[in-house]
Amino acid sequence: MSTLTDLRDSHYKGVTTNDLDLAASAFTDDVVTVTPQGTMQGMAAFRAFGQAFVDAAPDATLVAERTFEVGNAIITEGTFSGTQTGDLAGPGGQTIPASGRRFSFPFVDIMELGPGDKFASHRIYWDLMGMLAQLGAIPG
Repeated sequence: MSTLTDLRDSHYKGVTTNDLDLAASAFTDDVVTVTPQGTMQGMAAFRAFGQAFVDAAPDATLVAERTFEVGNAIITEGTFSGTQTGDLAGPGGQTIPASGRRFSFPFVDIMELGPGDKFASHRIYWDLMGMLAQLGAIPG
């Protein structure tokens, strides 16, 4: 395995086991994370984003299905799934109440190495509207 794959796998293991220290260990303190919900700067914002999903779906899993490495970047297509047993806090302070519903959606991660052989850039793409529909937050 490559350094990129090892780092990505550590992050995914941390997410799947609710170990945010392990999940965050693959990233620099000043990581820039871009999601359908907006751009986050730094580790504190990244950890808050991760904690929101841990609180909402502690059984969630990330499964890597296809991986591409290009230079200092790793691109992963995968599936994120779980059960929303807790409230899901959004970036603007809004909350989606626990629905008890299962969700599953594809995602694409693009992570680029920065200083210290950790990821400094993290872009996550997923169908936010599809996720919200699965949780019952918007009409399906």
